Amino acid sequence: MRIQGTGCCLIDSIYRNCSYQSEAFFRLWSKKRGDGGLIEGGLVFTEDLEAYAKLSHQQIIASLGNNREADGKNLGGPAVVALVHASQILVDQNVEVTFHGVVGADENADLVRSTIESTPLRAELKTVPTMSTPTTEVFDDPSMRGGKGERSFINTIGAAYAFDATDLPPSFYDSDILLLGGTALVPNLHDQQHQVLKMAKERGCVTVVGTVYDFRNEKASSTGRWPLGSLPAYPFIDVLVCDEQEALRLTGTSLVEDAAKQLIAFGVGAFIITRGALPMLLWSSGKLIESTPLSTLPVSAYMDELMQKDPSLRKDTTGCGDNFLGGVLVSIAKQLESGAPLSMVDICAWGAASGGYTCTYHGGTYLEKEKGEKAAQLLPVVQAYLQAMGAVR
Repeated sequence: MRIQGTGCCLIDSIYRNCSYQSEAFFRLWSKKRGDGGLIEGGLVFTEDLEAYAKLSHQQIIASLGNNREADGKNLGGPAVVALVHASQILVDQNVEVTFHGVVGADENADLVRSTIESTPLRAELKTVPTMSTPTTEVFDDPSMRGGKGERSFINTIGAAYAFDATDLPPSFYDSDILLLGGTALVPNLHDQQHQVLKMAKERGCVTVVGTVYDFRNEKASSTGRWPLGSLPAYPFIDVLVCDEQEALRLTGTSLVEDAAKQLIAFGVGAFIITRGALPMLLWSSGKLIESTPLSTLPVSAYMDELMQKDPSLRKDTTGCGDNFLGGVLVSIAKQLESGAPLSMVDICAWGAASGGYTCTYHGGTYLEKEKGEKAAQLLPVVQAYLQAMGAVR
């Protein structure tokens, strides 16, 4: 089996234990949609925040980070982190997982390559010598969301401006499962994703799309819907994974239930709308995954209970959504191999377990000490979730 993906790949610089109530954050919070200010739980581009704050990037980071170095630098991005996760969990199951992306020619590019090389993931990386490797500063406040934590992001697109659908080789479409993750941070690819997904469906691929906060289109129209491709990509998506805010902005609605109904009308095959610590919303048309009415499923209670018993286990929430997306890939791959009808509960179990487990380590990418380590630690979390849902397979 082959899983291939493309989209967002960057280096996260993580600042832990921030306070969103501090004067530094208060001065930079967005006052209205698309104004370039910092967004709680969302993403803003460096150049827009500089214009909003009338400060340089370095001055902003020094202020928000309280004049300290980042607590850590990690491989991040919805596409590459999800694929790393899938490659680690599926390492012994004859599944080849490959990422196609772009970097600059700098130290961060070296970090991207060396990190990927320490995982089972294969990578085809275009190098753009004149541009920097994409980066994101992540500011984590563990006190938000009732102690679950929240993150805010400042993104520099860099070399991702120089990547589009023409950089994907014909072999990209020789996949059983194809992922587009976080393409809003790869602007030209984002606008062309309907082409990519249409080609993938014509070649018989299962298509999975994971979204991120689309500040480019938010800035262009703070009231209109965010486009998913210059032509609608929804009819070519088998499984869409987005968070509540992204679902609202993609559909131009104000209630998550209305967003769900609109996604159904757009023609997506199935979707999961994550809501942080709140229950996720899900639905399937029955085309690929067994028919599932619009309903909710909880996050992983197993992980919550572990971290409540031992608070030292809780690190940060960076990469939870990315690993949730990776868990979706794992479940689909496992179920396709088994030949059984695809279960939405199983997909959500792997997603919720993978996302919840991410809270126990820093950053999105988990670096194993030995092959199979992460799979062994994650399986009890998945089994506990399935058992709680009455769906042990």
